[in-house]
Amino acid sequence: MSTSYLPEPDLVTELLPPGRYAMSLEQMHDEFVASTGSAIRQAIWEEWTQHRAIVEAWTGEISRMWVGGSFVSRKPDPSDVDVTYLVRAEVFDRLDEEALSYLDEVTLRGWCVDHNMRVDALLLRLPRRVPVSQMVPSLLQPGEGDSYRDLGLYDEVWQCTKADSVGELPGEMRRGYVEVRL
Repeated sequence: MSTSYLPEPDLVTELLPPGRYAMSLEQMHDEFVASTGSAIRQAIWEEWTQHRAIVEAWTGEISRMWVGGSFVSRKPDPSDVDVTYLVRAEVFDRLDEEALSYLDEVTLRGWCVDHNMRVDALLLRLPRRVPVSQMVPSLLQPGEGDSYRDLGLYDEVWQCTKADSVGELPGEMRRGYVEVRL
């Protein structure tokens, strides 16, 4: 893997050091697909491109994405790409019940498997942009705190390493992930 955009992965785990690292979509492709020569990574990228297009068609836009797991590691052939699509509050709040229901379905692992896509996805509503001085629970509009909570939860999820076996707590090691702004 090229290191032109990211810090060196941990030598033992081959994972990015803890943190969130900004990249463009093109940089991500260069770093995790083109430079590897992996046909599996290229196929996953194409499946993810198709999945992103579906999500974007239903939402109208994706503001940014968090991408983690083995796809952003040195693993030669990851099993899938893990992604959280982040959608601006103004865009998310305009979605009707049909769109929200379909997006819930499209981001289920089973839907992706049924459609031959190695994508493990989530969709989150970003909080409305407010001055930092107003980012206090008592000053937030109803429901806005949920968006902040969800972002914090999934930031933590992305930095946890997997448990050694089913039912165990996540590993003690922390890992990094990539944020792509669109």
